[in-house]
Amino acid sequence: MYTTEQKQRFYIINEKPIRMQRQKAARRKRNFCCIALFFSLVLMLLGKTHITSAGTPETSRNKYFTSIQVDEGTSLWEIAQEYMTEEYDSPGEYIKEVKSINHMKNDVIYGGSYLCIPYYSSEIK
Repeated sequence: MYTTEQKQRFYIINEKPIRMQRQKAARRKRNFCCIALFFSLVLMLLGKTHITSAGTPETSRNKYFTSIQVDEGTSLWEIAQEYMTEEYDSPGEYIKEVKSINHMKNDVIYGGSYLCIPYYSSEIK
């Protein structure tokens, strides 16, 4: 095929394009890394902004649970109207959660029984 001398001459002649291709590839890789770093920093700053605003006293509300004794003649609807906070979209959603917490299959509650109910508060307890 080729002699050693011909191979060396081939590499010397074509060395410049190979070097240029490698430099071009290295430049592309460097540019890609810079762009990726830039977007990572932007995402971190946006995430940090979101986290810092979530901890303000006006917006930070914690979920708690309390036990209440049901009075005779009280319904789940009345309990929802009394204890439901703005975190719930509707009394039905609140009642559904109360039933789930207390493992209730229907809406029947009895006077004198106890229910665990959820509520939200900005106070840390």
